[in-house]
Amino acid sequence: MSPVSWSNISYYEHQILPLLVKHKVVHLNRTDARLANNGLPPEIQKLRCRVNFNALRFTSQIEELGRRIVRILRERGPFLVLHLRYEMDMLAFSGCTQGCDSREVEELTKLR
Repeated sequence: MSPVSWSNISYYEHQILPLLVKHKVVHLNRTDARLANNGLPPEIQKLRCRVNFNALRFTSQIEELGRRIVRILRERGPFLVLHLRYEMDMLAFSGCTQGCDSREVEELTKLR
């Protein structure tokens, strides 16, 4: 199911929660909609960020491959990893401001 963009708390309470209770799992596709700037209280927004961070995990095979790649890179000396899509709009859309100073938070808020 596709989540409603700019969903409020009642959407999750009345639409998603019953599905989660019934099926024990819900698959949301197209979740690249902005997580912030949606009118949710800051404590709910922080909870959403934390839940996404803790819920979205790689399979054990992918995690093991990642550990192996990092080990090989470290054995060969210093290295730099660059996420080619890690741009300001991506930061703005995520709604997370962890590690940002007040000026950066303000700038990201304006981008939203």
